[in-house]
Amino acid sequence: MKSVLDNDTIEVPCPNCGHKLKERIAKLKTNPKLTCRSCSTAFVVDAKQLKVATEKVDKALSDLQRKIGRAFK
Repeated sequence: MKSVLDNDTIEVPCPNCGHKLKERIAKLKTNPKLTCRSCSTAFVVDAKQLKVATEKVDKALSDLQRKIGRAFK
């Protein structure tokens, strides 16, 4: 499912050295494998957790839009 956040970038910390990698959410959804540019550790971002988080944000934004719409009627 497409999210309004898909084009946004997030920082993902390397589990080995903590270096933060910046990546687009849409890319992580389709290819969650990353390699740290600092220590060369390969790791996988939990795509299921990312999907759940983006769905929660999308729902919160939708709820906020409805509330704002009602406030100005």
